[in-house]
Amino acid sequence: MRLLGAGLFVWFGMMGLVALLGSLGWLESVSPLIVFFGISVFWFLLVAGSFVLFNMAGGRPSNTPPVEDYIRDLKEQGLLLTQDYSATRAFEVEEWEDEGVHYYLELTDGGVLFLTGQYLYDYEPTFDDSEINQPRYFPCTEFSVLRHGTEGYVVDIVCRGDVLEPELVAPPFDFKDFDNDLVPEDGQIISDVSYDELKRQRTERKTKQTTFSWWAKLFGS
Repeated sequence: MRLLGAGLFVWFGMMGLVALLGSLGWLESVSPLIVFFGISVFWFLLVAGSFVLFNMAGGRPSNTPPVEDYIRDLKEQGLLLTQDYSATRAFEVEEWEDEGVHYYLELTDGGVLFLTGQYLYDYEPTFDDSEINQPRYFPCTEFSVLRHGTEGYVVDIVCRGDVLEPELVAPPFDFKDFDNDLVPEDGQIISDVSYDELKRQRTERKTKQTTFSWWAKLFGS
């Protein structure tokens, strides 16, 4: 929902600016070049502001101690929730901006676990930086998700078993997905739709987008 909120923040901000300029008569009296430049700068500021505003929510506070100490403190306070999972397959959904990685994981009990967020960056493979290069750690066949017991954000993922390479990377969620409640919450277990069906739905969307792009290029040329 952060992505939808950020989009609405930028949209209403731009609509407010246009309404303000119209009420002041600047759209007619000021040079179109100046108006375009001013609106462009304002749009950039809105995007930057939405990135800061909507990425602050839902993550572990920046002033917390190292993970190990933080986990120990939460345990002592009875505020650490540990969720154990066993998975067989996984596929990824591409992020649109910087909302974080999305994963659908098929669980051994038949359910499908959905995980999403910037915290998943920590477990992604990195090969373009000699100082922090690392292999893929997640998804994996056995793992535990450690969450704050009351606020719900993920503190850490303890990876065990074998690493699961995502079967595919599906196209990103769009506004229609958010409007129709087709984007699960982080940590949600889907029990009424199978993993194969969810993968088919996302793959079908990708096929339609590819076909549309092909026809657009064909007729555009």
